[in-house]
Amino acid sequence: MLHIIRDRAQGWVAWFIVGLISIPFALWGVNSYMTGPSDVVVAKVNGDNITQNELQQAISRYREQMRSMLGDDFDPSMFEGANVRSTILDSLIEQRLVQETTRSLGQTVDDAAVARIIRSNPAFHRDGVFDPDLYSMMLLRAGFSPAGYEAQLRSEILTEQLSQSIQNSTIVTEQEMNHLLALDMQTREIAFGVLRAQDYLDEVEVAEDDIRTYYQVNQSMYTAPEQISVEYLQLDISVVMADIDVDEAQLRGYYLDNRNQFSGPEQRRASHILIESSPAEAQAIVEEIMAKLESGEDFATLAQTYSADSISAASGGDLGFFQMGIMDPEFDEAVFALANIGDISEPVTTEYGVHLIKLTDIERAEQVEFEDVREEVETMYRRQQADLRFFEMAETLANLTYEHPESLDTAANALGLEIQTSELFTRNGGSGIAENAAVVQAAFSDDVVNHNLNSTVVEISDTHYVVVRKDRLIPATALPFESVAPAIEEQLRFEQASDKARDHGLLKLSQLEGGADPQSLFLEANWQESQTYSRDNTDISVQILNRAFGMPKVTDRPRFSGFTANNGNFIVIKLTAVNDGDPSTASEEQRDGLLAHLHRLNANAEVQAFIDSLKASAKIRIYNQRLAEEQF
Repeated sequence: MLHIIRDRAQGWVAWFIVGLISIPFALWGVNSYMTGPSDVVVAKVNGDNITQNELQQAISRYREQMRSMLGDDFDPSMFEGANVRSTILDSLIEQRLVQETTRSLGQTVDDAAVARIIRSNPAFHRDGVFDPDLYSMMLLRAGFSPAGYEAQLRSEILTEQLSQSIQNSTIVTEQEMNHLLALDMQTREIAFGVLRAQDYLDEVEVAEDDIRTYYQVNQSMYTAPEQISVEYLQLDISVVMADIDVDEAQLRGYYLDNRNQFSGPEQRRASHILIESSPAEAQAIVEEIMAKLESGEDFATLAQTYSADSISAASGGDLGFFQMGIMDPEFDEAVFALANIGDISEPVTTEYGVHLIKLTDIERAEQVEFEDVREEVETMYRRQQADLRFFEMAETLANLTYEHPESLDTAANALGLEIQTSELFTRNGGSGIAENAAVVQAAFSDDVVNHNLNSTVVEISDTHYVVVRKDRLIPATALPFESVAPAIEEQLRFEQASDKARDHGLLKLSQLEGGADPQSLFLEANWQESQTYSRDNTDISVQILNRAFGMPKVTDRPRFSGFTANNGNFIVIKLTAVNDGDPSTASEEQRDGLLAHLHRLNANAEVQAFIDSLKASAKIRIYNQRLAEEQF
């Protein structure tokens, strides 16, 4: 299989961008990514070590990605415990095996490909353009050296290449397509009856002893929840920015050092001819076009004839005005290297094909005077200085609140921060900082609640950190029986009514299976005559539809089924016919959608099977005792 992978492996995937750069402090402070808290080995893969430090980095990266995706729904507790560590360690083991395979296949990623991905990452852009200073600062704050980050990026590209090459070898057969289309387009003829729980309420009486017993057995359901208020320190970059001292000389110096940011960028207008052919054919076509240009033929006319870019070809290859950073890097470099209007580039190769480019106009950059952008300069200068100071203050906050766990005073005095106090809130959150799930999780942690210690640093965003400690704790208290008895009685009455509906429904189901007429068993309003439904029909309950499509096919007589719905009603279903769909009538959109779905399923299975085969033949040792140690 390896030779197939090698043959099919493509260049770097254009959409593959490493996006999220975060600053997880974990337990050891900001520098942990560079130096690491521990070189203790938690696993060996064919003799290659995986350390606690590497595992913690992986956990932290995943945690921050989930925090970014889930927002206020993020729950830090999902990352606690040995099961999480084992799962992520297994991913690291698989990653090592894939990396080992790419090396054995001789796969490489050139520097230009890595540079393109980095330059295209919006996290490193300022005003829409890649900023090297921002790139360096973001890596520093995340604890990466440029070499370390680029090595990781290179590894991830190779992993993606291998995955893509396996997926590209996946085949979906016509038989698979037609089988699933027949199922997807299947219809069923269904009749159903409903026994409503509410119709049995008058037949139910609930004794007070039953209510009291239910209250006692389910005491935890009838309590006023535990509440806590916390003292907290809050480090926010907006506050740090406001404390930055500035003078005119510093602002003018910043303006001069970054004058390119205070000018309208130079824009160039260009036309191009795009050739989409094999390298040999493209070279021949380019030579033919170049010869015609040298003989005086018009570039625009040739673009209309030869260019594969049909949109621009219609206007003679014109792409309009654009600034550096808009087009592919190779295309940009060629356009902005042309000295004079009318110049034509040498052939330029991008992922789209081979281009001949003609420079048709230039709009020079216009420098904006300092006085006109002074306010913007001051904001940017404050932000630059605040970024540097924030990094140091955040590390100090983490260290001092850890080294002095009994109080926030030391950190507050050192950083000039005010100790604030929240309102009471429950484990479901509250107002202010208690709107954040991570803060709530920290406030109710064992260290804070039971040991009166400071929490670890809570990252609300990459420029907003909080540390909390207990101010006041109000334990959960039982609600009086008298205040909840009416609600319990109503609940028990409905449950018993639902049970009666079920019992009567099962009896009717048995009668129907024996050949009874549905109309004689159900009131007219409660029986829905047979109709044909598809899987995506919205005219009836999803529960009824799912149950009906899960029933075995009809043979020589109808099939029946019954169940209690989520609303307490009992549903009796009569299935009279199953009609498979005709794949030949499927629309192109249906076929394309199903093909993509099947290809994805098969491809994922192929990738997993390949990884499983690597694991089966590898020498893997996991040090479970070290993995379970509370160093994470």
